[in-house]
Amino acid sequence: MEYLYEKDLRRMKLLILESRRHHSATIEIAAILGIKPQAARKILIEECDMLFLENLPARCDAARAKGNEIEQKLGIHLLTQATHLISQDAGQKAVADVMEKIERGVEREIALEEGRAGILELIRS
Repeated sequence: MEYLYEKDLRRMKLLILESRRHHSATIEIAAILGIKPQAARKILIEECDMLFLENLPARCDAARAKGNEIEQKLGIHLLTQATHLISQDAGQKAVADVMEKIERGVEREIALEEGRAGILELIRS
């Protein structure tokens, strides 16, 4: 006997992410990571369960205004608290790395881009 919860639920997860509020949250996550919305959707489908995905817009709303400027530009609270795509420790390390690069004289935007690339690598690993 095969139960529904044992089947592949990717299609159902995709239907959740196609709603208007979920779509806008996915676009925001994609913009932070510098990837296409389809790639962000794929990551969310692979990493999150259905209940988590259902609550994604509310979680994003709560996490959006938290943190300092660098944390907001890197989307740290969105990626650590709202989506759990990276751990709190990894998020704080990414912020510390970006701040260290800025203090060493690296241009702010370049440091942020390198930070985003590092975060995306963490998510994909």
